[in-house]
Amino acid sequence: MTVSTYNPADHTSNQNAHASTAANHIATGNGDDILRVMPTLSDLQKPHSDQEFIEKAMAEERSNHKNLIASSRDELPSVTVNGVMIDRTNIAQELQYHPAENKEDAVFLATQALVVRELLRLAVLDEPSLGETAWENDEEQAISTLIDKNVQATMPDMATCERYYSQNITDFKTDPIMTVRHILLACPPEDGDERLKLKKTAYEFIEQIKNNANPDAEFIQLARQHSACPSKEQGGELGIISKGQTVPEFESTLFKLDKGLAPSPIESRYGFHIVEVLNKESGIQMTYEQVSPAIHNKLSQQAFHQALCDYLFTLANEADIEGIEMTLEQENIFRG
Repeated sequence: MTVSTYNPADHTSNQNAHASTAANHIATGNGDDILRVMPTLSDLQKPHSDQEFIEKAMAEERSNHKNLIASSRDELPSVTVNGVMIDRTNIAQELQYHPAENKEDAVFLATQALVVRELLRLAVLDEPSLGETAWENDEEQAISTLIDKNVQATMPDMATCERYYSQNITDFKTDPIMTVRHILLACPPEDGDERLKLKKTAYEFIEQIKNNANPDAEFIQLARQHSACPSKEQGGELGIISKGQTVPEFESTLFKLDKGLAPSPIESRYGFHIVEVLNKESGIQMTYEQVSPAIHNKLSQQAFHQALCDYLFTLANEADIEGIEMTLEQENIFRG
């Protein structure tokens, strides 16, 4: 494999893009699944986050090919696979599928995706059971058949799955749940003066609840009188809450609370919340038997992806690729 005149490291000191790549759908072992290595025509019609850049590049390509190479060499590289140049128009269109921290990295990933597609096209043409007819009839199906024939992943056995569970046991624990009620003193986030007043009021209500002979009844009464949340009709009760059900700034503090009335109000974008935790249940550790199917599926996908990387690396090594230094990794060959 011949390398290389284009590498984003030559244009920027920060190559940390972890964009997806050539395949926007990957099969994990079923013959009916389709591996998509390039966008379809309908995909290419989707809007782009940097449309102006694409239109400019395509306009230059149409008007003066030589000038594009000279003036935009750093943006759209000149890359060939076995002497066939990767079309710069296709590179410009492919960019939309490779978000990255900077444009140089996006161009690199888009170009690499097209190189991978060309490698797979050549492999389909060389495969006696496929050939040019299969490619012309259905490119995606041809690639899928090629992958099924040439990528043989070693599936994880029970011992491997059990070892993964033991090494990552904390990942297999259910989220804690809480039964909560609150009083919302609402205020727009930009109204600083009003927020200061409501914060003071919130502390006063907390003291009022704590010092009441019947704090439960006092909380319910204050909720019905002052809360801006529809839950006030139920005395402020929000029911059972798990992670991901509320706004982040509220949740991050809520799940640190112990059972009982919170000593301080929680501030959120909506205002100040006087909160009482009525019940709190810690997350439950799930057994291996409960999660073994998910573990087996995850490790199987990883094995398949690694085998695909190895196959693509072999194709790249056997080809004459000029203009790009390929970096075939699980993190950058898939467009999920």
